[in-house]
Amino acid sequence: MKTRKPATLADVARHARVSTATASRVLHHTGPVSQELRKKIESSVSTLGYKPHRASKPRSQGTIALLVEDLLNPYFPEIIRGVQEEADNYGTILTLYTLTDHPQRPHQLLQKLGKQSVEGIIVTGSSPFPELLEWRDRHQAPMVVINRQVAREGVHCIKVDFENAMYRATQHLLSLGHTRIGHLASPVTGEIAQSRQRGIESALKEAGLILRPEWCPAVSPGAEVEGGYQTMRVLLDLPADNRPTAVLAFNDIIAVGALHAVRACGLRVPQDISIIGVDDISIAAHVYPPLTTIGQPKYRMGKLAVQMVRQMREGKMPLGNNCTLLECPLIVRESTGVAPLSL
Repeated sequence: MKTRKPATLADVARHARVSTATASRVLHHTGPVSQELRKKIESSVSTLGYKPHRASKPRSQGTIALLVEDLLNPYFPEIIRGVQEEADNYGTILTLYTLTDHPQRPHQLLQKLGKQSVEGIIVTGSSPFPELLEWRDRHQAPMVVINRQVAREGVHCIKVDFENAMYRATQHLLSLGHTRIGHLASPVTGEIAQSRQRGIESALKEAGLILRPEWCPAVSPGAEVEGGYQTMRVLLDLPADNRPTAVLAFNDIIAVGALHAVRACGLRVPQDISIIGVDDISIAAHVYPPLTTIGQPKYRMGKLAVQMVRQMREGKMPLGNNCTLLECPLIVRESTGVAPLSL
């Protein structure tokens, strides 16, 4: 008499008429599914007597430390969710820390890290501070930095190609007939800010135009929504025939402030002024009018960061390759339109 082979995950998927990936998400709790679908797959598991192979993925009792600059910024939760779900998938503990300007914060963070079995460090929203890099070098802990460039052995960077993204966004405005294009620039100068501005300037140069300094004010550090509002008011105070008809904001939060400023001045978006943001945060599609923006793969970056940490620990990262560059789409909504004939 033949012994019946144990049911496999593929058997469960076929029985439930779903993909193997969907069955895996349900059984390992690695992604959202409907209650109806979950019950269907669980019923197939019961019928077939499937027993998940718990050792199918390496499990670790180590900790991944996630350092985030600003938890109040709606840009970061999707990155955090991606990190959390991928860490859960590997059985790794995730510890979340916030980065602040308090002079004692670096020392406090290093003390906390020293009390844990740190498998890797992920930094987003800021460059790693010097003492953290020194700590990483001493402990040889893999480090992944999101949207910052750090040329250092043992540190991998995941970046969005902002220069190309802003180039394409500017081309979009040019295609709508805009020739007076401004930029609500970052409150902090750095490689990310410079790459975005290079993209704008490159597209304008091809069209025989320049990014005029008076149309490129920097938002004050701190409250970005209020900063976007105040900086946009500076542009709107210029004579109507000598101000931008379109503006690219450094991020969506600044763009939301700019939208408010335009309405407060009795003007309309996009009939009088077009506005583009960056990040595609959750509210971008729900402000008035819905915001044209550059979408970042935030959730994907979070998951990829954890995968990179594990690959670095296992020595699988190619030598000399310390940066993953991601493309991002221009999401056209209602905040951009044809340039006005006159103001």
